[in-house]
Amino acid sequence: MPRFGVCAWIYGDAPLEETLARIADAGYDGVEIPGEPGVFDPGAVRRALTQTGLTPVGLTASCTVPATRRDLAHPDPGIRADAVEYLVACLRFAAEIGAPLTQMLPSGEPRLRPLASVAEEWAWSVAGMQVAAREAERLGVRICVEPLNRYEAYLVTNLETSLAYLDAVGSPWVGTTLDLFHANLEEPDPAGSIRMAGARLWHVHVADTNRQGLGRGHLDLGPPADALRAIRYAGAVVLEVTPPGPDPFCSIKDGASPGILDQYLRESIVHLRQHLG
Repeated sequence: MPRFGVCAWIYGDAPLEETLARIADAGYDGVEIPGEPGVFDPGAVRRALTQTGLTPVGLTASCTVPATRRDLAHPDPGIRADAVEYLVACLRFAAEIGAPLTQMLPSGEPRLRPLASVAEEWAWSVAGMQVAAREAERLGVRICVEPLNRYEAYLVTNLETSLAYLDAVGSPWVGTTLDLFHANLEEPDPAGSIRMAGARLWHVHVADTNRQGLGRGHLDLGPPADALRAIRYAGAVVLEVTPPGPDPFCSIKDGASPGILDQYLRESIVHLRQHLG
């Protein structure tokens, strides 16, 4: 049975210890920690993980632009260097807290078009990822490229393009994530895409088609679950949900949001166990 986790970032600025307790109380055994090496003390994170019994299954990179300079595909070489430095810092943070991987976006989010040519930005992103991959190998921490849907990114939006990106990077330390919310928009057959990725699929995110808890939209979790079993998927399945309302990049909309998320977590673990337990 895969480990079931939750992305901690969905609880916003709440103290991490409080968020981890909520995730554990809902019945999960894993957590994806926000990729903010300068914000969280590794020792404090390790203590909070021990207290809650949760296992760190990865880091969530935050590449929101222009709020940050975390864009591997940007025409400005200084911004690209900052993005590589950020990814390397995430890898080191992951190693310090015992997380096996960190996710990274090939371009900034939500940048929806190239600033130079697509070919140039692809090459710049690949080159930066190759630099980070050498640090990943040194640390023994893997990198997962996450495709985002066309409304949040432009360079890598589906699994086929993600696999081509992995081919270009050419490192055994770089694999891919599949997020079933994004896949609902971009993959003609999410289960078929899982089979196509095979052993290069290292991480899975899940939410219903409205990005709410499982069972609140029209996602049929059965075929993707069958496909994960078919490829003998051994990674984590991580819930990444947000309450209803505007701004998909801000999970906490108001004072009711944490309680809504708690309910989503409790409902979703039932579906995960039913299909993947």
